[in-house]
Amino acid sequence: MAESLSSTLSSAVQIIGKLVIEEVKFLQGVSERVRLLHDDLKGIQRFLRYADTKQTARDSIQQWVPEFRAVAYEAIDLVEDYVLRVSISSNGGCCTLKRIACMATEGYARHNLGVEIQSLRNRISNLTKNFGEYGHVMTRTEEGESSAPSRLQQLRRTRSSVADKDVVELPDDVQVLVKYLLNEVAEHKISVASIFGMGGIGKTTLARKVYHHGRLKDYFEGFAWVCVSQQWQPNDLLQGILLKLTPEQSNQIMTSKQDGLERLLQHHLQDNKCLIVLDDLWSTEAWDCLKDVIPVSEDGSKILLTTRNEDVAAYVGPNGYHHKLRCLTEEESWELLRKKSLWESNGAGCEDLGKMEELGKKMLNNCRGLPLALVVLGGILRTKKTLKEWKEVHENIKSYLARGEKIGKEGEVPKILAYSYYDLPWQLKPCFLYLGKFREDSDIRAESLYQMWMGEGMIFENDRREQETMMDVAERYLKELAIRCMVEIKAYEEGKHAVTKLESCRLHDLMRDLCLDKAKEENLYKLVDRSPSQDSPPTTEAQFGLVLRLLPEDISQYKFPPKEQTKHLCSFLCDPLAGKGQLPIPGVRIMSQVKNLKMLRVLAMLSFNMASQSCYLKSPLGYVSKLIHLRCLRLRGQSINLPYSLGNLKYLETLDLSGSDNSCRIPNVLWKLERFRYLYLPNWWLGPQHKWGPQPKLQLSKQLEILESFDNRFCYPKDVCKLSNLRSFKANVYKNLEDLERIINHISNLDCLRISSLIIRSCNFGKTNSNNSNDSNGSLDVLSRVLFSRNIHELEIRNSLCKKLPDYQSQTVPHPAGLTQLSLSYSGIEEDPMATLEKLPKLRILELGPKSFLGQEMSCHSMGFPQLKDLVLFGLGNLMQWKVDEGAMPKLSGLRIEVCTTLEMIPDGLRCLTTLEEVSLAGMPEEFNNRVRIENGQQGEDYDKISHVPSVKIYRRVKGVIGYQVETVCPSNPV
Repeated sequence: MAESLSSTLSSAVQIIGKLVIEEVKFLQGVSERVRLLHDDLKGIQRFLRYADTKQTARDSIQQWVPEFRAVAYEAIDLVEDYVLRVSISSNGGCCTLKRIACMATEGYARHNLGVEIQSLRNRISNLTKNFGEYGHVMTRTEEGESSAPSRLQQLRRTRSSVADKDVVELPDDVQVLVKYLLNEVAEHKISVASIFGMGGIGKTTLARKVYHHGRLKDYFEGFAWVCVSQQWQPNDLLQGILLKLTPEQSNQIMTSKQDGLERLLQHHLQDNKCLIVLDDLWSTEAWDCLKDVIPVSEDGSKILLTTRNEDVAAYVGPNGYHHKLRCLTEEESWELLRKKSLWESNGAGCEDLGKMEELGKKMLNNCRGLPLALVVLGGILRTKKTLKEWKEVHENIKSYLARGEKIGKEGEVPKILAYSYYDLPWQLKPCFLYLGKFREDSDIRAESLYQMWMGEGMIFENDRREQETMMDVAERYLKELAIRCMVEIKAYEEGKHAVTKLESCRLHDLMRDLCLDKAKEENLYKLVDRSPSQDSPPTTEAQFGLVLRLLPEDISQYKFPPKEQTKHLCSFLCDPLAGKGQLPIPGVRIMSQVKNLKMLRVLAMLSFNMASQSCYLKSPLGYVSKLIHLRCLRLRGQSINLPYSLGNLKYLETLDLSGSDNSCRIPNVLWKLERFRYLYLPNWWLGPQHKWGPQPKLQLSKQLEILESFDNRFCYPKDVCKLSNLRSFKANVYKNLEDLERIINHISNLDCLRISSLIIRSCNFGKTNSNNSNDSNGSLDVLSRVLFSRNIHELEIRNSLCKKLPDYQSQTVPHPAGLTQLSLSYSGIEEDPMATLEKLPKLRILELGPKSFLGQEMSCHSMGFPQLKDLVLFGLGNLMQWKVDEGAMPKLSGLRIEVCTTLEMIPDGLRCLTTLEEVSLAGMPEEFNNRVRIENGQQGEDYDKISHVPSVKIYRRVKGVIGYQVETVCPSNPV
């Protein structure tokens, strides 16, 4: 339990230390007491980090953990609350008499703060009285643990000789690894091969199969298998390897010291070609101990290692072959479960066997393709002979996986997965446990996760590297969890420099169960979940976070725990389950209870209607301004009317209104928030409704790093020019070319901008004015700066007339154009746009939509579109001929042609596009479709142009059927 408490204390130390420095003028008279409190918390933090490494110490202080955590939160709340109230009082612009009253109030508050700080320090002193006694315990623990592995580590030991015939061999896994170890992959000879993946996924099983493979027996002269694990000793590893390679020297090996063992091993490997398996390698330190005495080479001895950490694999073999294991498919999972459960031979009748198979396949969902879970479940079912017993397992599947057959004992699945958790650095443990708050099987948006982590103080300032933001630190934390195979991530290439960024993450179900179990142990949060997948909701009582995931009718009836249980609540997430035909849930009652959660740092309410029942009542969101410690506010729903007092939330960093409807109203107070960094506005492209009165134009906080859904009708474009720290910018510009020019001029010069997205509507780039013949050239110049800016990455232009696109080569471009994605529609371009667009060096996605091009011919030239991967031609009603030269679009993988009704044929050049994986034809004339079909054994005229493409589909309309009917064209030479 000390692990996440250490993080909580670190957060308290960081926040209070920052306040002492930044708010020194508001702490006059009490700054020394605040510093002493800061030092007390820092001392506990150091002790707990040491205790975290000693199991006995962790167990000994377990009873104090909730009290220490409460003290840490109270310390933050106490100091922050005082600073905020004094700052509001000091900046209130009081007249002389009122200022005297303010000073009297501040004096009273200062006295109270001093008394409460002393009370907290006394509590800390009482809690730490017994540290001396446990210091002796920790000394003994250290001596004991250094000499021998723990019982759990001994249980984790693996053996090379343990055979398992009942396994499901993933296609080519063994063969691929064997080929690399035998140097049969000519272009990539290796000395190290690694197998990595999450716990329980079958790394050791696969390594055994490779180790015993017949072809390797003829190639290598010696074989050694050693389990490294988390508790390793150099002598043990060296002895283990040598005893396998030279058993005849066992007496010498067992009596030699480390330097003698190193010489023996080095000499043996110089004379013999051997394969050494390092199973369950957790850290790079273990390899550093061995690398100088294990000479490996492409043609000599080689290493095969298994690890849960991708970084460890890359460190040991930077130029080696790294094999990542995946979870089993449903079919592979059933095959393994069938073998392990002896399903067909357990004596049940034929009718029961069918029903048992049905139950077994349902239970696969709880294993999610993890071989370890399937093996455990199979072992349980092997002892169950009747349909009734299988039904019992099915109804209590999570309990069975958690404990196996032993009541009150930890089962093998959670134990094996927990090793990864215990191996995490202390900073990452609470971040990992936080993921249990999100829905099962959900994709967790990375940016939202980072901001919630930051809001709860889980991301540490002293972890920042040069030029990094706190969001960058949070992303490193998530990447580290992914590298350790604890979360699955989805990445994308971000605009500038095509940097790989994380879009979302998700947890394997059994990893999520681990999160919930550990969070319950540490009383971190309470999850109230009535989703069908939950066997029973967790029953944690003391909480620092609360998650409601209920059906609409349950949410409306939910009563918050007593104030005593919620006084330290730092986060509240309300994410209703979807009900049949449900509109967003009324949020008035929930907000009336949230107002009492004074210490909230993170508030997220999703899918709610915030309208009052009476138009004369104030918005229920008026209560938000009372939550003065709030860092992260996420609201999604209808009728969101934020109060003017939102400007009092001095610590607010994130306001996320994305996904809210256009009735959302925001007061013009955001510019007052000094710590404000991340703003996600609602989608106002239809214009905000005036239910709450007109939407005032918003002034922007100059500290913003992320700004999404900016709209020039409702925000001041000139404010964008003040945003020097922008990392991400997504904007809508409507009609006004001057606004567009002002925005593009600023963001084009920002070195820190990483991704930008621009939607331009109803701007006329081809207009002429009789009084000024240069208007047309001026508007075209604005378009050229948009198209060729290094800092515009995603661009959509709608209903914006332009007879021709500017010439890319005629521009003096100091930096290559950064555009990666472009969509045009109703632009009325008369000249072939490809002449310009094919020169954009980073363009990966291009969509030419309805009436974007009015001409009849279009050409893609050799060397054009060097990075293009996806191309859509939609609604080009005049296009008759499309030519593609050899060498054009060398990376194209997807092509869609839709409702281009006058197009005569597939371009000849498509036969040269060997990267093409999918071609879709939708709403095209039947004469055109017939050219790519095979009918009665006869190939259409264009069939040979696309016969090399693995997937060719025709979507055509059928009378009486809504939408398209899909027809697959089978290529003659599938790839």
